Amino acid sequence: MEIINGFKSGVRSGISNNGHVVYCRYGLPHLICLPINRPDDPLLNPALSHLKALNGYYAKQFFVNLHPALNGADIVSVLYQYVMQSSVALADYNQAELIELLSILTSQSKLLIIPLFE
Repeated sequence: MEIINGFKSGVRSGISNNGHVVYCRYGLPHLICLPINRPDDPLLNPALSHLKALNGYYAKQFFVNLHPALNGADIVSVLYQYVMQSSVALADYNQAELIELLSILTSQSKLLIIPLFE
């Protein structure tokens, strides 16, 4: 049996290949990107800074409550692969641990969540 890995190193999707677009529980789009991949669009909203509060508690709630129908079933693992640029340790974590890691990275400003709505 062959192990198939869909992760391609260096490939990014989203707006101008600078991150991933996810939908919150209300169906509103958000761009999730690394600070170095933030688009140079002067009209782009600033990153949501309140998600950093309480050591990433609100970021954790954001990731837990992503819209189930508008996002893929594996969106959390896709975001983890995007942030780490590796799928090696992906099997070592369950969904809750991946969300915890993403929320910690958001609280440390290593991951930006930018609203794409007006």
